[in-house]
Amino acid sequence: MIPAEIIIEVDEKIIREQLEKRVNEIVESTLLLIDVKGLAKKLSMSERFIEEEFLRDPRIKLHEVKKNRKRWYFYKPTIEVITEILRTEW
Repeated sequence: MIPAEIIIEVDEKIIREQLEKRVNEIVESTLLLIDVKGLAKKLSMSERFIEEEFLRDPRIKLHEVKKNRKRWYFYKPTIEVITEILRTEW
């Protein structure tokens, strides 16, 4: 005999983590440009630290876009260069 009610236990924390991971993957695959504030949030570092440690690097300058004193960076190549700097130079 099958019970009238089937109890399903759901771990909300695991579901939330999986959803956040998937949303981040989608955002990263569609993101074209990012600014210093976005990098600071993404990397959990201060804007000043990012300016001093990464954005002065000539490899990052190649991916910089300027308009009216505002600066953006092409997201994917910039993250790749930052990853390379972290792996090889730190």
